[in-house]
Amino acid sequence: MDLVLNRSGSMSLLVEGGGSHTWVAVTDGERVRAEAKLPSLNTIGAPRGTPRALLRQVAAVTGGVTGIEEALFAVGAVGTWHYLEEFSKLLVNTLPESLRPVRRTFVTNDVVPLLFAEDRRSQQLVVIAGTGSGVTARRGFEAVARHGAHEYLFGDDGGAYDIGRQALRAVIAAAEGRGEPTQLAALVERRTGGMELDYYVYGSDNPKQTVADFARDVFVADQDGDQTAQHILDCAADRLVDVCRGALTAVGAKSPVTATFTGTLVTEPTGRLRTRLERRLLALGATAFRSQTVDVALMCRALKELQSDQALFDRIAGAVPTVRL
Repeated sequence: MDLVLNRSGSMSLLVEGGGSHTWVAVTDGERVRAEAKLPSLNTIGAPRGTPRALLRQVAAVTGGVTGIEEALFAVGAVGTWHYLEEFSKLLVNTLPESLRPVRRTFVTNDVVPLLFAEDRRSQQLVVIAGTGSGVTARRGFEAVARHGAHEYLFGDDGGAYDIGRQALRAVIAAAEGRGEPTQLAALVERRTGGMELDYYVYGSDNPKQTVADFARDVFVADQDGDQTAQHILDCAADRLVDVCRGALTAVGAKSPVTATFTGTLVTEPTGRLRTRLERRLLALGATAFRSQTVDVALMCRALKELQSDQALFDRIAGAVPTVRL
């Protein structure tokens, strides 16, 4: 990677990512000076020691860039206050202070930048559906609520792990004569290369991600009219919309609501899950649906708002684990 250094201007270090990857960028506000895509920083379901090693890679991405004056880490690894505390300590112990300026470094969940995809007065529903899932609603910034996002054992309703797990259960049930035949059986066999399913999943380096990968087969089977796949996606949409309903109720949001979608399952081109979600969300007052990718501009906007508005920071931190280091 070739780095163009700006030794006179200030720099921002931006780190964002969920269950599948971590994106790192260094920018002076006008140009991206360094950028890389790394594996996920999430600790749940990942091999021990992964976050520390990845933070060292984050440092390597910055290369010889100097003048970093502010930093934002918006990562799925910060799912609860306990995980925020753990991650913050790891950050302090692993990265030099030059990459985490004191009182100008913010650590939060990856949903927070998405709250700035709409103007501050909007009623917004952010729906994340990738490897995992989670929902955050806001009524302006007067009220903010985050629901779901309890990882793969307790939640991930409508996420890839949830859908992949239901697919594997359906294939096993069909094989044992207690479930309907399904096209998913052939798709699963193709993905595993004929390997024994239990060994393929439990013997993998990251069983959570391995199970999540099977969600792709559900989308294919649904597109081909497989009834089992259709049922899996219908139920996934129902569960995720139930989480949305709870978040909207918590903040007192009423129509019009803008739904912001992000994550591989709601941005993939076939729209198999997204279409189902949109139909159900219309009944909850959603009037606009937009896909959103977290980019440099959105991260910089979030960083600016968190730094400049203490009341806004406090409202977000009341719903989503957030800290200034």
